[in-house]
Amino acid sequence: MAGVKDGIWKRGNNWYISVKVNGRRRVKSFGRDRKAAELALAEILKHRAVANATNDWSGLAEFTKPKPRKTFSEVAEDYLAERASLKYSTLRGYREVLKNYLLPSFGKMEVSDITEEDVARFQAEVSKDVSAVRTNNIMGLLRYIMKVCLRRKLITENPTVGVRPLTEKQPDIDPLTKEELDLAISKIAPHYRPLFTCLAWTGARPNELFALRWKDIDFNRGEIRINKGRVSGSEDLPKTASSSRIIQMLSIVRTALEQLKGRDTANLDGYVFTTKSGQPIDKHLDHVWRTALRKAGLRHRPSYQLRHTFASLCLQSGVAPGWLANVLRHSTLQTTFKHYARFIKDTCRENEARMEQLLTPSERRQAKA
Repeated sequence: MAGVKDGIWKRGNNWYISVKVNGRRRVKSFGRDRKAAELALAEILKHRAVANATNDWSGLAEFTKPKPRKTFSEVAEDYLAERASLKYSTLRGYREVLKNYLLPSFGKMEVSDITEEDVARFQAEVSKDVSAVRTNNIMGLLRYIMKVCLRRKLITENPTVGVRPLTEKQPDIDPLTKEELDLAISKIAPHYRPLFTCLAWTGARPNELFALRWKDIDFNRGEIRINKGRVSGSEDLPKTASSSRIIQMLSIVRTALEQLKGRDTANLDGYVFTTKSGQPIDKHLDHVWRTALRKAGLRHRPSYQLRHTFASLCLQSGVAPGWLANVLRHSTLQTTFKHYARFIKDTCRENEARMEQLLTPSERRQAKA
């Protein structure tokens, strides 16, 4: 904008006008609407001519009153302060994104100076170092903050709107076979074998089992109540509100938990799965899983694949997808089909046989004739 006098200009896809009103230069954006910018400029110049003659600037109040100006760092801090009710893990994640990505790029800039080009360039740079999923998560916080800025009239348009999210790669579903699972579990260090057995045969997420206490287990009813998660030493509600659920114990899970309950090592807070020193587990145990796979002669897959293994084995054995969706607490049945459709057992012959049972003997004979 350097050197621009009264007039109109384009930057990127957006049109701007610049006018000096009562001794102060004012700039306003009109998005992609050039005609609106031209009409506004003509109207303002007309009002300014009258105001210069009469010293009455009331007709240009929008341009004479000082505009609030805040840096991105200021509005980001306000944004987090106003959302103290968010889950601790969510707030911690937001602060990490701000510290490592958003503040180094935008922190000192006034939000009104951030352009679509700035945002697009930032997204491109971030995507060089992290996955599309992570990039979109980082961009998500930027979008939220700029939406608030727009609503509070700190900016005239949201510069993130025109920057489309990256296409995300579908999750890598790479489950173990039943034989591979049995072999891998047998190679797990004895102290952690019950945990990995439960991961494999409940479909629970690791952070959900890390937060599990003995009071959440009902051996009489054969039920496990999932109602929280534990990440990096902090507990909160599960991944989503709908993730709270009751899981029925399979016999292999019951046996693992009964053996675990009989151990001498116990946690004072009643945690089911602990470290060897009796402390609650605060992080993934991929190193334990990696060692077991190596001993079993199996290629490496992250331990989270145990949840996918549970899902695939269920479907291959003929379990109804609706039941599985409820156990995994997918938001919709479509999510289950999206991830696991290829593992659904082909029951065409069985279904045909069931339908045949609906026919009377005479109808069957007539069909064969």
